[in-house]
Amino acid sequence: MKEKNNPGLDLSVMRPFLEGLLKNMEGGVFTIDLEKRIMSFNKAAEWITGYCLEDVLGKHCYDILKGNICDNICPFNKVIKKSTPVNIAQSVIKSKEGIDVVISRSVFPLKDIHGKKRGVVVIFRDITELQNLRQQLLQSEKLAVMGQLAAGVAHEINNPINGIITYIHLLLKKLDANDVDPEVWKKNLKLVERETVRIGRLVKNLLNFSRKTEPDLGPVSPVKLVEQSLSLLDDQFLIKNIRIQKEYDSHIPDILGDFNQLQQVVMNLIMNAIQAVDNQGRIDIKLTTKGTRGSECFVYLDIQDNGAGIPEDALVKIFDPFYTTKTGDGGGVGLGLSIARQIIKAHHGRITINSRINEGTSVTIRLPTP
Repeated sequence: MKEKNNPGLDLSVMRPFLEGLLKNMEGGVFTIDLEKRIMSFNKAAEWITGYCLEDVLGKHCYDILKGNICDNICPFNKVIKKSTPVNIAQSVIKSKEGIDVVISRSVFPLKDIHGKKRGVVVIFRDITELQNLRQQLLQSEKLAVMGQLAAGVAHEINNPINGIITYIHLLLKKLDANDVDPEVWKKNLKLVERETVRIGRLVKNLLNFSRKTEPDLGPVSPVKLVEQSLSLLDDQFLIKNIRIQKEYDSHIPDILGDFNQLQQVVMNLIMNAIQAVDNQGRIDIKLTTKGTRGSECFVYLDIQDNGAGIPEDALVKIFDPFYTTKTGDGGGVGLGLSIARQIIKAHHGRITINSRINEGTSVTIRLPTP
């Protein structure tokens, strides 16, 4: 059935069209009724706030949107009473994890087909990164110099990597021609080859650090992601006699992501934990979900160690480019966590770090399900 005088509007497809639009748009959207109870909450709203739909449905908005959004006067009263749209450039809400999120928002009345007021529509965006832009610009000269250094180092590393890969190919061919059971050696060499290729990918990420690289998205099993990362670090665990404690929820759904990019993040975080603990230390790895079984909205990965911990004054700078707490010959260049946050943000996730001196460090990654 088509509406009169509007042949282009097919009412039979409008509902799925609007549902698809709301589900897949980047901006957060939620609606509240005249009593300020939340009636809908799209996927991007979940990503930004950390709340699942079931957490907020039917709840009053002021019980969910903590922060300064409701200071002094409710921002939705004017829209509800006078049907006047409101645009607010900046306010702060608290995510479910208690993190400050700077948002911009537009609010306009929600009416039915008869023009009767039913509530309010709120469209909002996470502009936290924009607020950090000024500080980043002040550091731009330093970053430019360090970026040139990083690019030079990456270029130098790429040459031996190409030689190593070529040499491995030659060894594999010789092993294929040898009738003295070469399978064990071949397996080990293929593992070395795979990891060498991955190092080349890390170098590429270093070169592309200043420009955003979109992830190649596909279904990713979080369990497979963690298990493959752990298997590649078996030798590291043995050398330091580190005990790995794993705890997974009974059902962990796939997430939508780039396996290689996410593995880079997981490997980096586990390596940080290995370097932080003493011999015979412990690393706990947990995979949990948020939401009803079968319709989970978030997967959480927690990596916790009982190592030296990070000073409080360093925690506020831990994600800054080229900032590192590592010293000595094994010290890093301070890009690992910065790139990790960049990757997680590109997957609509969040990464948080909590630490206490001499008690250890806990890193939590929150990733949305499709």
